[in-house]
Amino acid sequence: MEISTILLILGFILILVKILGEVFERISMPSIFGEITVGMIIGSLLPLYGIILISNGSDIEVIFKILAELGVIFLLFSIGFEKIEIEKITVKIRKALPVTISGALFPFIAGFLIAQQFFSDINISLIIGTALAATSVSVSARTLMDLKYLTTTVGATVLLAAVIDNFLTLGTIAIISGIITIGTVSYKSLMTTVGELVIFCIIVFITGKFLFPRIAQMADKMIVDEAIFGIIIGTLFAFVYLTEKFGMSMIIGAFLFGASISVIPRFKTDVVVHKVRGISYGFLVPFFFVSIGLQFDFNAIQNVGSFAIILLIGLIISQIIGGFTGGKFSGFNARDSVIIGISLIPRSELALIITSIGLEMGILKPEIFSALVLMAIVTTIITPLLLRWVIRRD
Repeated sequence: MEISTILLILGFILILVKILGEVFERISMPSIFGEITVGMIIGSLLPLYGIILISNGSDIEVIFKILAELGVIFLLFSIGFEKIEIEKITVKIRKALPVTISGALFPFIAGFLIAQQFFSDINISLIIGTALAATSVSVSARTLMDLKYLTTTVGATVLLAAVIDNFLTLGTIAIISGIITIGTVSYKSLMTTVGELVIFCIIVFITGKFLFPRIAQMADKMIVDEAIFGIIIGTLFAFVYLTEKFGMSMIIGAFLFGASISVIPRFKTDVVVHKVRGISYGFLVPFFFVSIGLQFDFNAIQNVGSFAIILLIGLIISQIIGGFTGGKFSGFNARDSVIIGISLIPRSELALIITSIGLEMGILKPEIFSALVLMAIVTTIITPLLLRWVIRRD
């Protein structure tokens, strides 16, 4: 395929992504579902009419996969860089920690047990349990912001709990990936994986504390164009490489690197943040979510219809119970605790990333993957409806 044709297709996808993303935003839903919808159209609908834009083994498929990999790396990097404020987390962590632990533990157990009941495979159960434990920072924040509830104590607790949950989930991904790679759930393999994660976090802390500020000072004195931005991206790729060498998912290195440099004033300027958002959400990240839609199989999901329904119900019930329990432990009243539980229902970016990892590792079958994608879409649709009903009752 000629490069001009590949560029034309990629350009068409980007434009379509933004148009559908705008449609979803205007009906108070995350724009990522516009991106997933584009993938579904390209992967399932257009082939019905003989139109195949991305065929297996083609040049554009190779390029598309590379862009999708870069997209997920930049997604986690931008979350760590833009949305994580370590100082606030350390100050208010005591209030949000019970919500975080309870809000993640109940859905994890529910997902694990449901998967075991249907598939009797511990690897599948671990992946599904982790996906159900990963609440969405962006969806929760956006929903509460629309309801003018984000600035309340409940809203701040939900947002902080979702952020901490992302930290814990990424650590869980590292541990589970290590266990699955080794092939056994043993004390030795668990301690080895945890040890590698701890060592990597220590490396991130040391470099973030001592090396990155010096690099920032050096980059600040350089006169070459875009020195700071270029050094940030180059170091990001180095950390992604290092993460994989430690036997962990690349996204963990991207997330931790973003969080570690977010406290450096010379790096986290409005100009740099704007450039990170531009290259992430304006170019690379959409390709990751389009790739999610491409892998969605309408026919395959019919084979796990009962599993998808039970998993969805199990997530909603367990999340409300988990959030309510954590809210009560944190001193909130019953109504606020219910709001916390409902606010943590959405499963979006991180849950979809986890399911993609499971699919790439050959653990999840296409029909299970499609069920989890459907779960992410449905939970994001119903959460605003439930929150509006609970918050506006009084």
